[in-house]
Amino acid sequence: MAEFVYIQDYSKAGKLGINRKCFEKICSVVTNKISGVSTKEEKKKKNQNPLFTFDKPVHCDIINNKVIIQIQVIVRQGVNVDEICTLIQQEVADALTTMVETVPFSIKIKVVGIE
Repeated sequence: MAEFVYIQDYSKAGKLGINRKCFEKICSVVTNKISGVSTKEEKKKKNQNPLFTFDKPVHCDIINNKVIIQIQVIVRQGVNVDEICTLIQQEVADALTTMVETVPFSIKIKVVGIE
């Protein structure tokens, strides 16, 4: 697994290396701006064992110069899960395309809770 993805910038002045943490931050910011969903860590209640570890809700891997993004989200009760997951994918894809030019990527959304 690579730490950076390298792209040729538009000015053709050289290659640009983008760290996977940059992708994670972009995805986290975009996802948290969407109404009805969050990636914030749940507060642990006493006497409750969580099903999922929620230490890092946005995770990025770079394999063969392809960025694979996994986002764990908590949706608000009453929100259509299919629509919100599709919206997250679209918003994240738009942000990545705008901010880091053209990089092949895959975005996977996992709903880990309802609040």
